[in-house]
Amino acid sequence: MKMWNASTLSLLFALLTGVAVGQPAGIVIDRVVAVLGREAILHSEVTARSEQARQNGSIVDRESTCGELEDLLFEKLLIEQGRIDSVVVDDVQVDAELDRRIRYFASQLGGEVKLEEFYGKTIAEIRAEFREQVQDQLMVQTMQQKLTSDVRITPREVQRFFNRIPHDSIPLINAEVEYAMVLREPKPSTEEERRVRRKIEEFRESVLKGEKDMCTVAILYSEDPGSAKECGELGMVPVGTMVPEFDAVAMSLKEGEVSQVFKTQYGYHFMQMVERRGEHYNARHVLMRPQVGSAELQLDRVLLDSLARSIRAGEAPFAEVAAKYSDDEESKGTNGVVIEPVNNTARWDMGALDQQAFFVLDKLKEGEVSDPQLVVMPDGSKAYRILQLILRTEPHRANLKEDYRMIQQAAEGEERSKAVDTWVKDRIGGTYVRVNEEYATCPFQQDWTKKTATGN
Repeated sequence: MKMWNASTLSLLFALLTGVAVGQPAGIVIDRVVAVLGREAILHSEVTARSEQARQNGSIVDRESTCGELEDLLFEKLLIEQGRIDSVVVDDVQVDAELDRRIRYFASQLGGEVKLEEFYGKTIAEIRAEFREQVQDQLMVQTMQQKLTSDVRITPREVQRFFNRIPHDSIPLINAEVEYAMVLREPKPSTEEERRVRRKIEEFRESVLKGEKDMCTVAILYSEDPGSAKECGELGMVPVGTMVPEFDAVAMSLKEGEVSQVFKTQYGYHFMQMVERRGEHYNARHVLMRPQVGSAELQLDRVLLDSLARSIRAGEAPFAEVAAKYSDDEESKGTNGVVIEPVNNTARWDMGALDQQAFFVLDKLKEGEVSDPQLVVMPDGSKAYRILQLILRTEPHRANLKEDYRMIQQAAEGEERSKAVDTWVKDRIGGTYVRVNEEYATCPFQQDWTKKTATGN
């Protein structure tokens, strides 16, 4: 998997938060550069996107900056129209997307602890800060899907689209793979679960009796690195930021009240309510995690070795084994097939694989299954996995036989763009749009600067 440097990650966070990066502290440089309906576009938003483009190797000039502004105007138009149409983004979808992004960023930096250190905030605070931005981004996606849901394209149209591409413009495709995985994350023993439960119960009792201070217990013993150094305090977070079990306990407490010990996917907790304001709360908590020993890890290695031999012998298909035994929820739902997150496809550019997966898959033939491989998870824990190489393509110039799906997507993309362009033209005339003079002469693809029925 590609590792991103700190400057690139800071720009990615800037894209989510709309905050300009690299500016001296205390100097306010932000200003509104455009308004669409009830949505304002800030100079910092345009700057953040331009800087991200620069980090990715693109030339940043006036034309490209105008393009970034036009993209933002389009997104604001989608959000504005979504609100008019009463389009609602489900909270479950927002939570799932937040979880996915946090996992991804954490994996780039080496775990959630590193992510919290890099960003200077707890995971809970990062989630709370990103929530509104992610909600808007999902609204944009929902509206785009709504606009283009009726676009259909036939195989003949795909062929005509491909035939229109000049030969020297047909893209070169790097070596790609499709692969599946069964991952086993060892579980703590029953004895270890009981030990941790007893220990955290003792800490809770000592806090209730006044023998120990909640802050001291959190600093010395809590295994939540983000909040431990803050006396276990999370800061004010909205309901939905934490896992459901945590929220449920928090919303049942009065200010100052200490909860019972409860369990989440992260381990055992108890919390003390600091403050509640409607659907927001601030709490201190202590987290203790049962530890996995080498014996549990070895059991999973032996299990995966047995499963790999069964697959090779034709006794069980890989998809069936993944559905039954894998602990990776994302690939488990796709019969073990690992989906590339950027393009949402099963095809992986070999250069985008994590280093260990690359070396394992590079030695496999199509259909072969690897031996169990030890992997370090984003949170620092260890697990074992087996991989199966489903498909490998060599570097080549795109063609309809090997790359039909990619060409089909490109052809559909062209048709979707036409549908969206028509929709934007229809909506601009009845929407208030104001673009500052410094951008009024931009070579926009749409006429964002024309007079409208409600303003200039």
